[in-house]
Amino acid sequence: MRSPGAGAPDTAEPYGNPRGLAAAQQPSWGDHPGLPEIRERLAELPALVTPSEVSTLRELLARVESGAAYLLHVGECAETFAMADGAHVDARSALYRKLAGRLSERTGRPVVLVARMAGQHAKPRSRPLECLADGTVLPVYRGDAVNGLEATAVARAPEPCRLLTSHARSQETLARLAPQRHDGHPVFVSHEALLRDYEEPMTREADHRYAGSGHLVWIGERTRKLTDWHVQWASRLHNPIGVKLGPGTTDRDVVDLVRALNPRHETGRLSLIARTGAAAAAAGGLDPLVSAVAGSGSPVLWQCDPMHGNTRTHNGEKLRLLPDLRAEISSFVTSVRRHGGHPGGLHLEVTPEAVRECHESLPGRTPDSGTDAPPCDPRLNPAQAMEIVEHFADAVGV
Repeated sequence: MRSPGAGAPDTAEPYGNPRGLAAAQQPSWGDHPGLPEIRERLAELPALVTPSEVSTLRELLARVESGAAYLLHVGECAETFAMADGAHVDARSALYRKLAGRLSERTGRPVVLVARMAGQHAKPRSRPLECLADGTVLPVYRGDAVNGLEATAVARAPEPCRLLTSHARSQETLARLAPQRHDGHPVFVSHEALLRDYEEPMTREADHRYAGSGHLVWIGERTRKLTDWHVQWASRLHNPIGVKLGPGTTDRDVVDLVRALNPRHETGRLSLIARTGAAAAAAGGLDPLVSAVAGSGSPVLWQCDPMHGNTRTHNGEKLRLLPDLRAEISSFVTSVRRHGGHPGGLHLEVTPEAVRECHESLPGRTPDSGTDAPPCDPRLNPAQAMEIVEHFADAVGV
């Protein structure tokens, strides 16, 4: 087993140059004449993170893998560009640090804080089009890096210039966070590395090849095909990498992903983020995956994402139920420990705003009991987020 600084990930290219590979969930830019220039400009812009910060995070995540610490991976489902406002950045950071502090108090161990922040501007979607109540059909909202949330044809048209705005807003957010990096409790940033036309030009070469777009990047459930661009691009990076694992994941899938993304068995390198849903988790759906990874001999950091497998539609609106989240967390801890692993990470979508997007039970139809409409998926409000952190601490029982 190699240490975080023992060397760069394997740079062999079994499928050739990643640029020639298929990539799922990409915007339909069309033949936009400005795209090549936008990519060139991104390649010339400063990286948003440094190689030393990336290496530091890997060292901290190696401690989580060993059981000496925990990881809180938390933030917005999808950041809007407006969230780069200083007051909003401060509110989010304060909430995340409060949650991490409480988890550390409860467990008696250090907590590494990684925020879904400074780049979480793009989202994969289950369908390309949205049908409005009046019958109008529009491209679905894919995050501010692609198109606008407003339900108009102009706003929903994919616009690659937004990639440059994504970099600028991420840079502003990181500048606001910078003073906190020196108080002993840094906030590292992460996002789903979805958009090829952003991530490729933001890739940098130093002592190691790394994604200059964030400290940690993850691959989603919809984009983790082994031979496609997302996995092959990530396999060549020094950054910590996460992979979402949904209920359809097989033990063969997860072993192949581990081999591709951590061929040298380096610590602090790979997070497997379970998002199976409460029912599948209770039925032991995670057990064969944890067992297969244990048998591979490769170190991984197991994270529980109790949000994405538990999204429901009720009265035409998306919501999540807190009992489902608690149930999946409990099953996750049991399954990981049953096979000798450390249930080290909790991955949540939260907001500092007083929203009502997640519920204890299905809401009725009264005016005061409905669900607020989030920009993407339902998020926990601060009180709910704290309650879920408390439940995770109860479940790990240290």
